[in-house]
Amino acid sequence: MNRGDDEAWADPSDAEIEAAADRIRSFEGEVERETVRSIDGSVERIAWISRPAQLPDARLCFLLEHWQAIASAQGGVPDRHAIDVLDLAPAIGNLMMLEVERDGFDAVYRVYGTVVAARAARDWTGFRVSEMNRTTRTPLALLYRACYRAVFHRPAPLYTEHISPPYLDVRSWQRLILPLADGDRPCSRFLVCNVPIGHRSLSEEDLEELERRIQRPLLQAYPSTV
Repeated sequence: MNRGDDEAWADPSDAEIEAAADRIRSFEGEVERETVRSIDGSVERIAWISRPAQLPDARLCFLLEHWQAIASAQGGVPDRHAIDVLDLAPAIGNLMMLEVERDGFDAVYRVYGTVVAARAARDWTGFRVSEMNRTTRTPLALLYRACYRAVFHRPAPLYTEHISPPYLDVRSWQRLILPLADGDRPCSRFLVCNVPIGHRSLSEEDLEELERRIQRPLLQAYPSTV
């Protein structure tokens, strides 16, 4: 998002989220470039993943292999109670755990990895994805919401790559979303590995923008509730 775009930013509606999720779900494997870019111009790749070799980072490969091993043993989407944090050490700082809300239209960050928090400049544990979007007014709000909705409907591994907003010191992010079941609910949690790629220096203007978008109190994003 360019500076000064706050007034142009719009919170994605459920209808917009559903339409984008449906476009993602219409593909098997790689989502075509036109569809990817229609969600946001900074999105580089969206793909349904079935093999670790399709992923570019060792942490992502590790997590997919671990998820698939449990899925094979259980005969379906792994139950969230089958996930032991001690088994996830190779990727632990990059992991996020989200609790599904509103059938995947939203979710709450229950775990927000230290590596992700450091590079994103804030720990969003306890906040909804929608709340994070509204606070930062990120142009990637539709990507986040549509991908979670798509995984909720088709409980399968989904991978994305996107260019980072210019006020963060990360060039791009690689993200793997994995569904977790809970009893008869095929998707009650999202286990996510988020890997920051590259580093860029921030100017004073960038740092001011970072302060304004990321570190401001959440209530400033909801003036009508104060």
